[in-house]
Amino acid sequence: MALLSSKTLIQGHALFLFLLAVYLTKSPNVIIESDLVFMLGELLHIDAAPSFSRPQSPFALCGILLVADALVDLVLITKIPTINEIIATAEASRYQSSVTTPGVMRANPFVTRLATLYSEIWTLLSASRFCLFFAVSFFVYQSNPVAWGVETGSGLDQLKNRVIFTYGFMEMMFWLWIYLTLREERQELVSRFVEHDE
Repeated sequence: MALLSSKTLIQGHALFLFLLAVYLTKSPNVIIESDLVFMLGELLHIDAAPSFSRPQSPFALCGILLVADALVDLVLITKIPTINEIIATAEASRYQSSVTTPGVMRANPFVTRLATLYSEIWTLLSASRFCLFFAVSFFVYQSNPVAWGVETGSGLDQLKNRVIFTYGFMEMMFWLWIYLTLREERQELVSRFVEHDE
């Protein structure tokens, strides 16, 4: 069993995105000059973030995007029923019925589908976000903006810095953690269905 559930991890991630958005809009230097950004940048020889003047800083826009991402995650996590809620509801309905039938969890495809819905949605989201942030991190680390047909001084050229790489790398690791946790929770769900059906 995982130390933290996927729901807890996703809610903690949303809180982290809110805090990061506040720092990006109010004082981006805290992020730019953080030890983690510095160490990863120096280790991988990635350029430091360019100095942005306050009114023209793209970090404010990034903060707004992070808040939107966090809100989407929070809405999804609260609206999609979790596995434990579905199993508890199925058990309660089974005990309330006058006839208890063994194998009711397996026999009811609706309950089974509902139980896997949470896992399927978050597995798809975590895998796609892992791939997205892997591509972002790889772009920052490996490519030269000229190779992508981008002129120097353009917006994509400014993305190639330590802050973007560190954020992409941390997101990639987080979504991998979520993916593995979801896989473990799904295996526990299968074992619960087997126990209930016996």
